[in-house]
Amino acid sequence: MGQKGFTLVELMIVVAIIGILSAVAVPNFKRYQAKSKTSEAKIQLAAAYTAEQAFYGDFGIYHNCFQYMGYDPSNEVNNRYFAVGIAVNAAVDATAYASAVNSGLNSTDCSRTLAANSTVASDTATWFPAGKGSGGVVSDSSANLNGSALGDQTTGNQTFVITAAGIVSADFTADGEMAEIRVDQDKQYLVAEPGY
Repeated sequence: MGQKGFTLVELMIVVAIIGILSAVAVPNFKRYQAKSKTSEAKIQLAAAYTAEQAFYGDFGIYHNCFQYMGYDPSNEVNNRYFAVGIAVNAAVDATAYASAVNSGLNSTDCSRTLAANSTVASDTATWFPAGKGSGGVVSDSSANLNGSALGDQTTGNQTFVITAAGIVSADFTADGEMAEIRVDQDKQYLVAEPGY
């Protein structure tokens, strides 16, 4: 009586093929997942860019206070992978700022500059944190954001760089490995670090 079934060699070949496929597919899938999360950064940067340009249209300068511009994603902190902001030391030209105040800018203190991993207002940072990270890892993004800057704000030389930084892959969690994307006043996007 003939028995039907697979031999041990045939089963080992199938297991080897599955192993090879998973060795190739799993890293590619993880990379695809991380890459898809970077679309959030571009959406956040586009919103911040639009707010900066609208502010410039009203007052003739760019500013490092997102509250002045009407950009406030703080209610989304726990749903975002990317912190968005401008460097803490980004300075605004005093003469241009005084002119903006004379044009109607509310000159009260900027209360929506949020500190790292916090929803409490602070004067020490000019960015909004993210409360979500890949693999449950959330990092303080201030080092990455301090690489961005509000440029020279004198007449004829109005510039800014807004940065989004976040952890999109559990394999890249150090500050130097985080995803970092920037946009400038000309709407030029730069992927400084892909993060995957």
